[in-house]
Amino acid sequence: MYRNHVLSALIFTLIFVTGCAEQGPAEKAGEKIDESVEKSMEAVDDAVDEAEDNAEAAGEAIDDQVDEIKGGY
Repeated sequence: MYRNHVLSALIFTLIFVTGCAEQGPAEKAGEKIDESVEKSMEAVDDAVDEAEDNAEAAGEAIDDQVDEIKGGY
């Protein structure tokens, strides 16, 4: 009986390893989707960083203008 369990475990392991060796079309498509989402998130992060930089520059320009106006009065 022990021998049957060992043999069954060995067969199951071989089937499992063989089944995982190749990627199917769904796995390949999933990887492409993951890569696309990652690239999109990076693009969004870059756009947000750029918007923050532009907003900060605009705020500094406004502060400079307010300081000039206050100095004239």
